[in-house]
Amino acid sequence: MLEIKENKIIQTIGDQKKEWSIQELLEIPDPLSGEPLELRNAAMFKVVEMAEVLYNELSKTALLRYDFWKQFNPDRIVEQKFQYTTKVTLTYQWELMIDSKGLHYKDISGDYTPQLGAITDQLFSDFWFYGPSLPIPELFLRKQLVTIIRNAFMQAGSPASYKHFELFEYPTIGDLTHHWVNGDHKVSDFIFIRDYGIEIGATNWHDGLVYLKFLSFEHFLTVPSSENSIITPEIRVEIEALLQRKATYKKLEDITHPEINAVSKRLFMDNAGQVQYIHLHGFGEDYKASYSEEAAWRAELIDQYIHRLSVEENEFTILHIVKNLELNGVKNIGELIFKAAKNATPKGRQTLSKILFDQYDAENGAEALISLLEYERYTDYWRDYVFKSMFKMRNNKNVQHFIIEKLKGDHKIHFEKSVDVLRAWNYRGDEDQLDRNLLNELNWDDATAHDPNFRSALDKTIKIIQKK
Repeated sequence: MLEIKENKIIQTIGDQKKEWSIQELLEIPDPLSGEPLELRNAAMFKVVEMAEVLYNELSKTALLRYDFWKQFNPDRIVEQKFQYTTKVTLTYQWELMIDSKGLHYKDISGDYTPQLGAITDQLFSDFWFYGPSLPIPELFLRKQLVTIIRNAFMQAGSPASYKHFELFEYPTIGDLTHHWVNGDHKVSDFIFIRDYGIEIGATNWHDGLVYLKFLSFEHFLTVPSSENSIITPEIRVEIEALLQRKATYKKLEDITHPEINAVSKRLFMDNAGQVQYIHLHGFGEDYKASYSEEAAWRAELIDQYIHRLSVEENEFTILHIVKNLELNGVKNIGELIFKAAKNATPKGRQTLSKILFDQYDAENGAEALISLLEYERYTDYWRDYVFKSMFKMRNNKNVQHFIIEKLKGDHKIHFEKSVDVLRAWNYRGDEDQLDRNLLNELNWDDATAHDPNFRSALDKTIKIIQKK
């Protein structure tokens, strides 16, 4: 049961009571655990209202959680279910459901729960900042869940909207060499590293397995460990080396310091570093920032925008980010877009390649476009999109080189799509050079039969392509 007071929430479970301050609710992982997700969500939205008067007293950690719940709209989450497996010796079945209440892990095989099919809930913000609480082996699914939650933010680019846990490929363990045991044959604790996370448990001579808990790699890296954790500093170093990542968590006492001049920073960031708009909107009296503070905030703001280039997908949003980068004095926009495209989602890369081609660097834009072919194994859409986009890229050197390579290559579909591109170029003005008779001689059967007429037609076509 939850009771909301003026500046705190009182949680009662059985005969136990706990008073949560606003700061605790916004700083401690898994707040109000033990309550139904629906009540916890409602409480966190109430916390946002209560935190307004304490804004200048909130830490950086608290401000991010405040922003998450201020911008997040769970009604935008459409229920979806995902099935997957984990495997050690046996294969275990899992189902994950995400809906407007949160994330729900169904342990179908009873791997980490005492009964088959038990469901464990996770708060949206806990997943967002700390990662999955139970196994999600595939990076693709973790990315998909992040996208689903990000799309439920009311304001694209708010501080919390890009501060989710790190998305990375898990290392392949493959054997049982990565494990630690502490104790003897009577009582012992153990840690095993699996392909999908960390198992922590204990055994004794009487009962055998006493308990078995799961710790995701993300939780290991982001959630402060308790002082009595069996993961010692020495073991932690070994696991970090295995993951090739250093833990990013901080001790609780290190995350509770209030953010300095938080109100002014909020105004600066909300107005994209354009101080004149703070005064224009009537908040000039509330804004008190030094030049050094503005310089630090601007650097942080630019870093945020650069990061968002690789995670956003909407063209209007990305163009807005690009405009704000320019307003904040960033010059190498084309280079930043090209770099972001390499780490973007397929949809994001599609958008970035178009902006890059149209406005900044057509050659790099074409390279980013061609790289979308790595996704053709999932769907024909990306292959069709890449080749059709080239219909309007006759003068692009990267495209010319690509088409020539495909005409000379051993990929039938790419060969035929490349001929379609040449036909489009013919229609769009190259009819005197790339005439229909010549193009008709470029067929796959003759290419694979090593027909000399095909070789002659190909050589002539290549020379024509390279003329422009």
